[in-house]
Amino acid sequence: MIHKIITPKLTIVFLLLFLFVSYTVESQNKSDLVVYENVDQMVAAAKKVITEIAPDDFKNTYTRNDIFIIDVRTSTENRAGAVPGAVNIPRGMLEFRIGMEETWEDSGKNPPKKTDSIFVYCSTGGRGSLSAKALMQLGYTNVQSLQGGWNAWNEAYPDIKE
Repeated sequence: MIHKIITPKLTIVFLLLFLFVSYTVESQNKSDLVVYENVDQMVAAAKKVITEIAPDDFKNTYTRNDIFIIDVRTSTENRAGAVPGAVNIPRGMLEFRIGMEETWEDSGKNPPKKTDSIFVYCSTGGRGSLSAKALMQLGYTNVQSLQGGWNAWNEAYPDIKE
């Protein structure tokens, strides 16, 4: 008698477990994840959806008080020279720290709003492009990446740095 009660219950449990595992595997297969062959391909894809600003155009903008400039290089790279007014938020921490008040304390600014003008840069443009895309994915609507990054800026304007 007990065997007749337990067997159907176990069958139902195993069937539900099978359905759950099958659904999980199927949902992973339908993911929107894009896989790239290499980082160059990933950066190229980001550059298709972001806006880049040339160093000459950025020179006319960087002194404005109503913008946010983010250096996404490492702190060591930043200490070697940076665009005046830039706040250093390394690439790996950008999404976590952009909205934190303590990130902006030294600049005397509050964190940027989703509609504020934000300019990001790295050394050559790759991390800057990925950063711009990440900020767009977080809902920031006015983000630009400095074309060629710090290297292009420093080559064009070697005397304009902190």
